[in-house]
Amino acid sequence: MDNNFILMILMKKFNNMDIIKHIYDLYLIDKYFSENLNNKSIQLYKNKFMNTNYSNIIINKINYNYLSLHFIKKLVIIDNTLTLRFLDKIPILIKYLDYSYKNNEEVFIKIIRKDNSLIKYASQELKGNREFIGKMIDVYPASIYYAKKELKDDYELALKAIKLDGDIIEYLSSRLRNNDEIIKISKENNYNYHF
Repeated sequence: MDNNFILMILMKKFNNMDIIKHIYDLYLIDKYFSENLNNKSIQLYKNKFMNTNYSNIIINKINYNYLSLHFIKKLVIIDNTLTLRFLDKIPILIKYLDYSYKNNEEVFIKIIRKDNSLIKYASQELKGNREFIGKMIDVYPASIYYAKKELKDDYELALKAIKLDGDIIEYLSSRLRNNDEIIKISKENNYNYHF
């Protein structure tokens, strides 16, 4: 059905232009954002819905699938304010975002709670940041696997990780894997690693 025809029907049915505009906008959102996204969806967002209160409705309408990912990336480039909302819904999107997001500690703490395997996309700076890795261990003890080499040799971080999961011993430096205290605590915490 033609968009102008829909608009004409709405104008005959309602006297209030605000209601007509709102219903028409919802119709467009449903038509262009609930199925697979395309270039028309991107243009419509850019020309009509950017900087409006419809962002959350649009984000909730979008069905995440492999085909829509290409267009979702285009949307977040157009409107940076959507990025964090999309990351909340689709954490794997971090893989495709620019460096500033991959180097953002708050972003990673949020998305790791949804999908802990995404820590692998953190920047090298974050992977080398002792405080960040410590926070990640609280959420996902195996985060130490992605830490820089010197942090895998950090006794306190190692202790923290193996207290949560004894099998983490396999990700530690060889010096710590052979530390009697680390081995003892690891065994007490479901240790299954074999040397």
